[in-house]
Amino acid sequence: MLKKCLEMMQRRAPSIKLELNQASYHAGEKIEGHFQLLGGWKVQDLNRLDCDLVIKNSATDKIVNIKNVLSIYMTKQLKSNERIQKPFKFRLPEELEPSSGTLVYELQTKLTFANEKCAKDDRQVKILA
Repeated sequence: MLKKCLEMMQRRAPSIKLELNQASYHAGEKIEGHFQLLGGWKVQDLNRLDCDLVIKNSATDKIVNIKNVLSIYMTKQLKSNERIQKPFKFRLPEELEPSSGTLVYELQTKLTFANEKCAKDDRQVKILA
């Protein structure tokens, strides 16, 4: 019973999702979309929104490089069940190699609350030749 209650509370936790207009891009191209913030079962004070472009070697599961895309400090409340959309724009670096079987690109998003808890989202981006 307790496990079931905890699972329900977890599902009602605040969340963030990065929604992109496309799934694949060329190096140097502009990525556009928006962050979708969804309030949980109680009011949360927001502290910070971070997004990084993470380049991974999928064969070894090791991070090759991390490029900070944006960091936004905020003093806003996310109310219960509230939905907020924040626009997202980022120009990819020109020197990126195309995605391959081993080279993977991810946009990793983290929303930090005043109580130091976080909501995370990872969105894979394919870089075309």
